[in-house]
Amino acid sequence: MIINNDNFRLVGIVGNPLAQSMSPTLHNYWLNKYNINSHYVTFPLKNLTNLKTSIKTMNLIGLNITIPYKKKIVKYLDSVDKKAEKLKAVNTLINRNGKIVGYNTDIEGFGRGLEKKKNWDKSKPAFIFGAGGGAEAITSYIYSEGNKDITIINRTIDKAKKIAQRYKGVKFSNKINKKLFIDAGLIVNTTSLGMIGYPDLDIDLKGLNKSAIIYDIVYNPIETKLIKKAQQQKLQYVTGLDMFIEQARRSFEIWFNVSPELDKKLIDLLKQKIKKK
Repeated sequence: MIINNDNFRLVGIVGNPLAQSMSPTLHNYWLNKYNINSHYVTFPLKNLTNLKTSIKTMNLIGLNITIPYKKKIVKYLDSVDKKAEKLKAVNTLINRNGKIVGYNTDIEGFGRGLEKKKNWDKSKPAFIFGAGGGAEAITSYIYSEGNKDITIINRTIDKAKKIAQRYKGVKFSNKINKKLFIDAGLIVNTTSLGMIGYPDLDIDLKGLNKSAIIYDIVYNPIETKLIKKAQQQKLQYVTGLDMFIEQARRSFEIWFNVSPELDKKLIDLLKQKIKKK
């Protein structure tokens, strides 16, 4: 970490919980690599009431926003970009001369992970578990790619309904219809289920068509129970590490106008840290 007291400014992440977050490891690696005079820290907040004032008082460069605040944060900002405004969800803030501006980099992060699977069948149904900010971004991406057969599944059905109603033809439910599930082309977990310290997302993948792709945006652990089930059934899968890294790269660009490179040393470092947690 390079510190020059004249222009040193912090950047960080807000959420609750944050013990599992690999964001400090990732961003501090890039900050050191590019000799940027900053440091990335965690802010485990229980509410957002004084966040805007705190950002300005501490003169933070910016923040990542994670569970459970991606949607709640919007009303506390001075402005948001078009993507974030459409999604009504923000995962990245920047402090521009005292004006707090929100962005959503989850769309790019998710899309780049899915692009690695060249044979995604967009004609088959997509099922999204969860109805938070991540689910909103992922629904937007899938819909924009031409797949309109989407079902959002969430325990609190009103939250799923709010997202679904923004996209013509998108369905919502608080139950799994196994008969429809069997023909899925894409199944995405956007919830915290499967994360270290949380229960697993308990769904049965037996009998799914072999072209189905299982995508779990949880990255700690990298191989969640859902991913292990996909492996057992010999299904294609994408781990949350892809989305995590790619959305972080875009955040870093917004803050520092630098597009950080991926290298084997960084990937190995992240995997090592995740295993220890």
